[in-house]
Amino acid sequence: MQIKKLAVITLSALMVISAAAGCGNNEAAGGAGGSQNTTGSGSDSAAQNSEEHLGDMANITMVYMPVGGLPKGVQEVEDAINEITEPEINVHVDIQMIESGSYDQQIGLMMAGGEKLDLMLTFPVGSSSYSSMVSQNQYMDISGLLEEYGQPILETAGSLMDATTVGDAIYAVPTYRNLVTSAYIIMRTDVLEDLGLLEKAQNMTSFTEYEEILEAVKSSEKWGYLAGVVNSDLDGLILPLNGYYMGVDNFSDATTYDLLGDTYKLISIDPNGSDDTVRLNYATEEYKAMVDKMREWYEKGYVYKDAANTDDSGEVLIKNNVGFSYITEGELGVETLKAAACGMPVTCVKVTTAPLSTTSCIKFAWAVPVTATEPEAAIEFMNLMYTDSRIENLLVWGIEGRDYEVTDGVAGFIGDQDANSVAYQTADYMFGNQFLALPWTGQDADFRTEQKVDMDAVTQSKYFGFACDTSGIQNELSAVANVIAEYGPSLDSGVAPEGTYEEFIEKLESVNVQKIIDEYQSQLDEWLAAQE
Repeated sequence: MQIKKLAVITLSALMVISAAAGCGNNEAAGGAGGSQNTTGSGSDSAAQNSEEHLGDMANITMVYMPVGGLPKGVQEVEDAINEITEPEINVHVDIQMIESGSYDQQIGLMMAGGEKLDLMLTFPVGSSSYSSMVSQNQYMDISGLLEEYGQPILETAGSLMDATTVGDAIYAVPTYRNLVTSAYIIMRTDVLEDLGLLEKAQNMTSFTEYEEILEAVKSSEKWGYLAGVVNSDLDGLILPLNGYYMGVDNFSDATTYDLLGDTYKLISIDPNGSDDTVRLNYATEEYKAMVDKMREWYEKGYVYKDAANTDDSGEVLIKNNVGFSYITEGELGVETLKAAACGMPVTCVKVTTAPLSTTSCIKFAWAVPVTATEPEAAIEFMNLMYTDSRIENLLVWGIEGRDYEVTDGVAGFIGDQDANSVAYQTADYMFGNQFLALPWTGQDADFRTEQKVDMDAVTQSKYFGFACDTSGIQNELSAVANVIAEYGPSLDSGVAPEGTYEEFIEKLESVNVQKIIDEYQSQLDEWLAAQE
């Protein structure tokens, strides 16, 4: 049973896997670009006529996960939000936070048990991902609700709504944030400085140079207890990030791929559109090169030994003094965000940048489950999340004067506070409108404007907006899920012995993974024809 604001230690169970549900010819629900509502703090548009259609006070339950451990100051944040929402939109918000390691399982239990759940944040992978929950018919079509109550949301998210629009149905709203994402190597600055390697790290352009740094950390009498590189997520993922091919030496040779809305790394296609052929990602030479590199790193002693089994993310492992570095995705300002999440200064080095894809948008999105009892009120509150800076900053940074102070337009810790001692803080990319969040210490006061400029100039994949209707391949996807669960963590962390990769591919072929690839190809061909 979900326990409000308390840690749930149980390991997330394997749930049914699925690729993104949808159909070929998606249509935009919003305008051609994002809204201009990125600087205001009022809520007039969100509150307009709210009491007229909500009537008595509506109570909604909102669920999301923290970055790192569960904060202890959630109740005060909830109270402050309700001081705004109750008089302005006649909605009371009950916040429930679930640790990321338990998110999949607890969301499933809440829905199966009929527990109240009106608004939830999608998880990047697993059974609580957008892809999986849509394919299992667990999200409500909110197109009508958005049309009637959520015009500010549509105006803000703009063409990003393509990613969650299936025909005439809309199943979620992507977070409106800087989606210009890159693969980064995140390293502890204190270790680099102590070993005299900071400048080398800042200027490195190859994995050979990174390995030299990992070797220096491993050989250090002072820092040798640290794992050189830890997993970025809860599934042992170290190098093979979704959408990136990094089994090369020079960073400049790294490439990217579009997953076409799939969040399990099954699908690969060139985002530049030079070849419209859908490939099984795991069977590509590029993926195999990453597996080989991970195995090499593991044998050299650079990889965290428990990467394939831990319930902790890279940020938590760094914060807990377990590891020196990890590899993950990030956006402009990644240094400040990751430093806050890791609880210490970090040095971030970019490897390569990916174009905007459907998968980027559905990683973090807000959805109304089919079990919701107050869907209209949920949309009303979403309006505030996407248009009101008061709500955004409460959800991101917590209570001003307790969790942070503002100096010259920039938020920061008060006195000797840090990420480990503050009562509440989470990530600015998870909620409605990142561009409404105050910049954090280390960023300029106009940082959000810089982010918006970066976002407006993003390069889109040729296939942005496509999603595959997987209803006809559910049996194959379920079988593939079991194979990935068996082999994925050990391969992605380098733990798997020689011969495991070949066995993995054989197992995938034995459960008819080709039928999945063929279905994606067929629907993509139809979608491309419709674009002409």
